[in-house]
Amino acid sequence: MKIALVHRRFTTNGGTERYLVGFVRWLLAEGHEPAVLANEVRPDLRAELDGAVRFVHLSMLRPTPFLKLPSLWFAAKRAIEAESWDAVMGFGRTGGHQLYRAGGGSHAASLRREHPIRRRLSPADWLETALDRRAVRSARICIANSRLGERGLREDYGAERVEVVYNGVDLERFRPDLGKRADIRAHYRAQGPLAVFVGNGFHRKGLADAIAAMPDGWRLLVVGKGQAKRSPNVHFLGSIPDPERALQAADVLVLPTRYDPFANVCLEAMACGVPVLTTSWNGAAEILPERWMVADGVDALAKAWVRIGQGGIDSDLGATCRAIAERYTTRQSYSRAFELLKEAASDA
Repeated sequence: MKIALVHRRFTTNGGTERYLVGFVRWLLAEGHEPAVLANEVRPDLRAELDGAVRFVHLSMLRPTPFLKLPSLWFAAKRAIEAESWDAVMGFGRTGGHQLYRAGGGSHAASLRREHPIRRRLSPADWLETALDRRAVRSARICIANSRLGERGLREDYGAERVEVVYNGVDLERFRPDLGKRADIRAHYRAQGPLAVFVGNGFHRKGLADAIAAMPDGWRLLVVGKGQAKRSPNVHFLGSIPDPERALQAADVLVLPTRYDPFANVCLEAMACGVPVLTTSWNGAAEILPERWMVADGVDALAKAWVRIGQGGIDSDLGATCRAIAERYTTRQSYSRAFELLKEAASDA
């Protein structure tokens, strides 16, 4: 099939972006002809896939959101209409697609969770929400990556056909490595219990709550980009190419996010045999093995964290987490998304 895949960026910095790159590679392995319609393509990915994947540049005006977001919408629309496609799948706030994967869930829900006191939307927020709604409503079928995400698309935007397709995880890359665990921990200078926080946008991901809830004697590694106050026993690594090493060193992943339709790092941590502490506003909570691993608020998080510390990485809980992760492979996720893409295209 000749398939157009539309998103602003083709890179691996972000959950939606990583899913798109993996989906392209899966389509190639299945013998299809994917084309990537994007404004930005990471050079190494272009070099890797050159000749196998056609890249179509989408022009975008950058000075303000009021120019760049609508300009991307119209650039994508023109590129889609310029030729004949067997199927079109969108991953961001564009239109003209038959299938739309709303990996970020409802932007309206995200704003309510991030800014609960604010009553009025800023002009930029209003524009993003309007485009988000239009992207959802323009698709024949929407994919949500959790029931939490599905609920937001239906309640906020009136989406009619929403299918839940959970994320998948690379079980070879993300796996327990107890044999090298001591060496990995030594690399991060971890001499006691170690927690890891992974995410970009520290406010939405709840880093301040994680630091406030951290029990005495623990160290916290922070992987990702954002702004936060420095704190004792908290070490900022920035973005790293091998987050699996930090996860393999950890006793727990702590992600008290304010809103995340499905934070894939939770599944990656579980694949490494690492327990997860997160909130009920993370769709990944739907697959966690224990209800007490879902903690809303600093006090509840602190209590759950102490409980995690009583077990450790070698407990049965780690093995249970790995077993659950093994149910969610990337192949299963991509295969289901492709089935829905064919169905949406056949209704054209």
